[in-house]
Amino acid sequence: MVSKVLLLSLFGGLLFGTAVPPCPLAPLGWIGVAPLLLANAQPIRWEQRILCALIWGIAAGIAPIAASILIAKRQGAGYPTDAASWVIACSPFLLLALVGGIVAALAGKIWAAGKWSGWQWALVVACAGVLVEWLSLWLPLPIQIAVTQSRWLIFAALAQLGGIWLVSWFVWFVNAAVAATCLQWRMDPVAIGIIAAFALLAFAAWRPAPQETLWEKRKSLTVALVQNDTGDPLAMAQTVRDAQLVVLPELALGQETGSTQNQLSAIAKKLDAFLVAGLEETQPPTNAAVLIASDGNEVLRHRKVHLFGAERWRYQKGREVKAYPPFGIAICFDMVFPDVARRLAQQGAKVLAVPNSDPLVVGYLLHHLHAAFLPFRALENRIVIAKADGTGLSQAFDIDGRCVAQALLGQPTVLYARVHPSQDDSLTPYTRWGDWFVVLSALGLFCLLALPFLRRWKVAKAVALKP
Repeated sequence: MVSKVLLLSLFGGLLFGTAVPPCPLAPLGWIGVAPLLLANAQPIRWEQRILCALIWGIAAGIAPIAASILIAKRQGAGYPTDAASWVIACSPFLLLALVGGIVAALAGKIWAAGKWSGWQWALVVACAGVLVEWLSLWLPLPIQIAVTQSRWLIFAALAQLGGIWLVSWFVWFVNAAVAATCLQWRMDPVAIGIIAAFALLAFAAWRPAPQETLWEKRKSLTVALVQNDTGDPLAMAQTVRDAQLVVLPELALGQETGSTQNQLSAIAKKLDAFLVAGLEETQPPTNAAVLIASDGNEVLRHRKVHLFGAERWRYQKGREVKAYPPFGIAICFDMVFPDVARRLAQQGAKVLAVPNSDPLVVGYLLHHLHAAFLPFRALENRIVIAKADGTGLSQAFDIDGRCVAQALLGQPTVLYARVHPSQDDSLTPYTRWGDWFVVLSALGLFCLLALPFLRRWKVAKAVALKP
């Protein structure tokens, strides 16, 4: 029994990992959690459940790490290979094991109770998965299994309705439905109907960005993303031509001084463009970025709201999120969380400039994992995202979540992209209502868990009323 559940967990982890970016096999994310759910549905002890989760999470990291190393080698990009870099590269998968293990253990105990099966059990698992993922926002790195769908944009389009949470719910539900089918040796028609309904909803929600016609070119925006690597970002910015927005990486200018302010102002005037640059404020110490208008005046300043790792001990977190329509600024780790982009979109931002600097680890893995969140931020709010990273993978995303330009790893370059900001002032359901689907999942989980006890109470009441 023990060897069977451990092999199931190993197989599931290997399968799920092939859907985690930069791996491209998104559909396998729909079945990669099912073996872990099957393992936990067996009568095993708690320590065995923990071991299953660890095996599943570690196995899920094999394919993404290998793929990221292969991509970096093909592009000739060097990266550190010391022990600390390996630990940081593996840490997201240990957190994935924690989230997946909690949901799978809960699902296994509920299945063993015998009161939930089929589509009802799948609903319990999906709602529990969303709640545990929402709680993971307090972990060092949030975990959302929806990132496996970041390249399959038709299903990721569900994010416009309920955010990344709705996409995660769908992935959890399909996995649970597959596991329930294996446990019962029959397909549940209700579960199939729910999956079909969500698939139709995803196709209905999908709205691709405009095609590149002459009229759309007039409404498009050209952005230039400075990826300086070891070069001088200001010198590279001065080479930009014919762009309306120029973005420099996070902390690209170092500590803010009067000289850097003057240089930014002069460059913005010379380019006749809006300029966004990351810098470090000293009083108090904050990780900040400024937006300089084409006339050389500073019109917006953003201080990083979500600090990553050791930044928490070095900088004070930002408290305020403001837009300067149609522009907004978010810095690096801010984009892993839904709140900053949503608040900016509510204030009229249609183009989000993202100064970025992902930690350099084995194979640039964190660059790929971070990038997987950006299509969801674009889709959730129908906004353009322009991310400039100092070391690699600078990217531009259109309002449909499609990556329209991407720089190579470890190479200094100025990346140009033509994007199409929304011409519609209406807000998406997610921008308007926020994490409503998380609340709905919590209510659904409570009702589903309470249903058997309500039935028992009704039966007991009926028996008591009999003469």
